[in-house]
Amino acid sequence: MSIPFQGPLAILGFVGVLIVLVIVHELGHLLVAKWCGMRAERFSVFFGRPLWSVTRGETEYAVGWIPLGGYVKISGMVRGEEMPPEVEPRAYYNQSTGKKLATIFAGPAVNILLAFVLFVVVFWAGIPTAQVVNQIGTVTPDSPAAQIGLAEGDRIVEVQGAPIDDAEGLRTALEARPDQRTTITYVDADGTEVTRTVVLGSATVDGETVGRLGFQFAAEQGPVDRSGPIEGIVDGWDQTIFVVTETGRVIGSSFVDSEARGQVNSVVGIGAVSTQLDDAAQWLQFAALISLALGIFNLIPILPLDGGHIAVALVERVRGKPLARSVIERASMVGFAVLMLVFVFALSNDASLISDIRNGTGP
Repeated sequence: MSIPFQGPLAILGFVGVLIVLVIVHELGHLLVAKWCGMRAERFSVFFGRPLWSVTRGETEYAVGWIPLGGYVKISGMVRGEEMPPEVEPRAYYNQSTGKKLATIFAGPAVNILLAFVLFVVVFWAGIPTAQVVNQIGTVTPDSPAAQIGLAEGDRIVEVQGAPIDDAEGLRTALEARPDQRTTITYVDADGTEVTRTVVLGSATVDGETVGRLGFQFAAEQGPVDRSGPIEGIVDGWDQTIFVVTETGRVIGSSFVDSEARGQVNSVVGIGAVSTQLDDAAQWLQFAALISLALGIFNLIPILPLDGGHIAVALVERVRGKPLARSVIERASMVGFAVLMLVFVFALSNDASLISDIRNGTGP
């Protein structure tokens, strides 16, 4: 099923997906905290002063004005904070290590579980297949392809006098001639054969400079590949494990490997990717991937992320006594600085990603 989201609508769709995933994440924390007997003072979508709020029982449900995520305020997350004497036994810092870990891990766990469910739904509903063909799909503006008059539906039949049989042969022929004057012969939509000469562009792919004409291949719609009831669950599980493993590898390696850092993007770049989605299956897979990324990223063992709170709970368990509030505050400051550094790297990668989306990554 086609989803008519393009440009700003796609970005709004992405924001909507992100809000839902944040709500699901924070609901995980909220429900398990209440189940463990803790006092949840506030459940907020977004940060900052509430634009809207309502109190149900002992919990205030609010919507803040800074759209940068959400949070659950649990009494006693910060040791030494003031609270009524009758609430103190229910404070987070007075709970067992098991209850602390369950409450903190619940957010990422719900994100991972949701991703698994979405993957299963995709495999059950079916994934449309597509076959790339030797035909022009879209042409990048001001590219060499645009200069020689290539348009959607045209077919390149020769490069530098050598016949072209398929899309892969065309890609290989063009990539072998970066920044070189090249003769292109193509058949236009009217069946007219046209020969033009142009200097190809270039791009760096995996450290190698390759030729670029500036277009995307067209694709023919293939059959929908559906999984059976049991097979869909197995496929969804395998996909979840694969993405968790790869995402964890990239995040872990990004702290020491420059190549891995090149694969990390912020919400800006991920939002740009959403503009390329055009059917329900792709949007569901996209939501599953974002949900997994949100869950795994939060498990990084640095404060103020969930993984940092898990690490603190485990360290306090081993020490047999709590960490000083000053130590946790300093660790939070260092962690925040590290996250800002990662965000800067991600933004620099976003620029390259957005450029690829605008200009196309085809030959």
